Amino acid sequence: MKIAEVRAYPTSFPLAPDAGVMLGIGRAVKRDTVAVKVTTDDGLVGWGEAHHGRAPGAVAHLINTTLRQLVLGLDAADTTGVWARVYKMQLGSHGMGAGAAIGLSGIDMALWDLRGKATGWPLYRLLGGAARAIPAYAGGVSLGYQEPAKLVEEARALVAAGYTAVKLRIGDTVERDLERVAAVRKAFGDGLVILTDANTGYTVADARRASPGLNATASAGSRSPSRRTTTGATPSPPRSGGCRSPPARTTTRASSSRA
Repeated sequence: MKIAEVRAYPTSFPLAPDAGVMLGIGRAVKRDTVAVKVTTDDGLVGWGEAHHGRAPGAVAHLINTTLRQLVLGLDAADTTGVWARVYKMQLGSHGMGAGAAIGLSGIDMALWDLRGKATGWPLYRLLGGAARAIPAYAGGVSLGYQEPAKLVEEARALVAAGYTAVKLRIGDTVERDLERVAAVRKAFGDGLVILTDANTGYTVADARRASPGLNATASAGSRSPSRRTTTGATPSPPRSGGCRSPPARTTTRASSSRA
């Protein structure tokens, strides 16, 4: 089962002005993705997705040229060998760094899809796991900066759908963020697990100031509180349960978006 073809398809479309979500890294104004198709010499097709890196056309072009040339003819079942080849010729040499890693992720995902199709096994079984329910939270590029009442209404629809955990976007100002988190806590009580994601919008001082307030509202953990400092150290998130994905709706459904 050899890799016969690799093709990446970049997509990008704008969001309506009222559909943009404001979060720590700015306002979401479009949706991007890069779908990756890998075909074997015996006709099997696997699909993966590479992160767009905010430049889906550039990522797709790298996959369709350099990375494609590196992996054509390799054993499609040898995911480790494919990784090693790209690492040697790109990541560990003078090639593209982040771009190659992003592109390789889409190829790797497609190869695992091929493995599953070739064996008739689901991915969890290929990885040595077993079928079981997993917790999920509602989040993704949603629940962003807005008036507390509007945020509560957005969260209400998700709670009504069965979720018992949500991830709120913070990183605006500490005061406004704490007001929003408190409003959601008040609206839904202690039965709702609240996570937060600042998308590096905080300074170290902001993260430290926000910690007591987030703890007071029983936030279950905060992701990406601030950017790296000049010393290269990453500040710790607010002290809390520290669980990025706490108990939530018992289902195999993933969160509402990748981000």
